[in-house]
Amino acid sequence: MKIKSFLALILLLISTLACGESTASAVPTPACAATSSTVTLEAESRPFHMGFTRWPPEATLEGITRMNNFVNTYGDMTALHFDGGVPWPEALTDSPLPDGLMNSWGSTRDAIPAEHTLLVSITPLDMTRSKLASYWGESDNQPLPKPWDGYSLDHADVKTAYLNYARRVVEYFHPDYLAIGIEANVAQVNAPESWEAYKQLHKFVYENLKAEYPDLPIFATFTISHMSGLDGGDQATQKSEIETLLPYLDMLGLSAYPYGWMYESGKVDPIPDDFFAPALAFGKPIGITESGAPSYDFSAYGKDYKFSEEYQARWVDFLMQNAIENQFEFTVAFTGIDYDKLIAEMPADVRELATIWVYTGLQRSDGCDKLALSHWDAYLKLPFKK
Repeated sequence: MKIKSFLALILLLISTLACGESTASAVPTPACAATSSTVTLEAESRPFHMGFTRWPPEATLEGITRMNNFVNTYGDMTALHFDGGVPWPEALTDSPLPDGLMNSWGSTRDAIPAEHTLLVSITPLDMTRSKLASYWGESDNQPLPKPWDGYSLDHADVKTAYLNYARRVVEYFHPDYLAIGIEANVAQVNAPESWEAYKQLHKFVYENLKAEYPDLPIFATFTISHMSGLDGGDQATQKSEIETLLPYLDMLGLSAYPYGWMYESGKVDPIPDDFFAPALAFGKPIGITESGAPSYDFSAYGKDYKFSEEYQARWVDFLMQNAIENQFEFTVAFTGIDYDKLIAEMPADVRELATIWVYTGLQRSDGCDKLALSHWDAYLKLPFKK
């Protein structure tokens, strides 16, 4: 999904508004109703970790605290999603990284529970998945300085810089899993020439990192929608192209959302049993690096989307049952808490896009637990057993 296209703007709002209070009103939601906390499962254990990215419900200190508490309470895994650029010049010469980046890294690392399994995802692709990622300096998503603004993904300096950057990420965060590309297969659709260059860069970085960190699972993430022939993707082409990367993937990371503009009705309902079949066919271990389904109706870009808490709960059950059956490594939900308060602070040109994911949290912004949270929590309480 394209939620990351406004990620940098949200992070900017967090940094500028975290010390103040929001005065904007939230998008209306239904009255809070009691949800059943009794969920009966056939499974006696789970072979996968469960967690969230650090996406806040609002751009205030209170919102960040709520996010931290939620991630700590309802997961045994934290997913860090660095999609806002790369410090290209500094990484090339292995120089000290910009203060803005290091401050962000520092506050993020300090908030990760010590007992959590850690996934870190980085990418050399920009947010459109069509060219070289932006520059991360004092803030993220800055314009690329010259000559980087003219480099392809397989340029020699890009290879060296990205490898150095990936090393710095590993040495700083000590992740349990490392994704070195985010939704990389979208590039195959949006910019085939960049996809070809990405494959060369990925191979170079994977081989070098693997020699240094042989026990660290290194991979890239892919969208199940494009892989399935949706959103402009061709299923046969996606299959053959991803197969060329398999020797350089310890596993597959998946962005998995059962809804969106690519579906005529706005969602898949019922969710087909073979939803994950295109990814399972590769025979690699799978981790769900981001996922979600809305719980309430919304409208965006002239299309009405109809959802309910029951649909969201069914998605959670479907995801967890597949994770058990297919021995997924982990399942990550992109956001734990609805961010309707955050939407009110967004620039108008991204507010409508952001609406598409606003109700994918398992808890409402007013603190009301959704039905899906009781289902999620039931799986979380199962003992972890590989």
